[in-house]
Amino acid sequence: MLKRGEHFIELTNKEFELLSVFMKNINRVLTREVLLDQVWGYDSVVETNVVDVYVRHLRNKLNAEDKEQYIQTVRGAGYVMRE
Repeated sequence: MLKRGEHFIELTNKEFELLSVFMKNINRVLTREVLLDQVWGYDSVVETNVVDVYVRHLRNKLNAEDKEQYIQTVRGAGYVMRE
């Protein structure tokens, strides 16, 4: 569980792991392959689009309606978490 201000946000284990990877790499662009390796493991047989799905779920949970997105898409490269 994550606390943002006065609100608690429930995350799945994978969402939490994904958020942890982003937070350890603030302002660094991470490719889908890097995220797959660090969250799902090198030997994982999941497709890269699973990253897109989990990033979308995480964004929906983290972003307030009137704020900019913390996790941004970098076209052709991957994703980045901004401060």
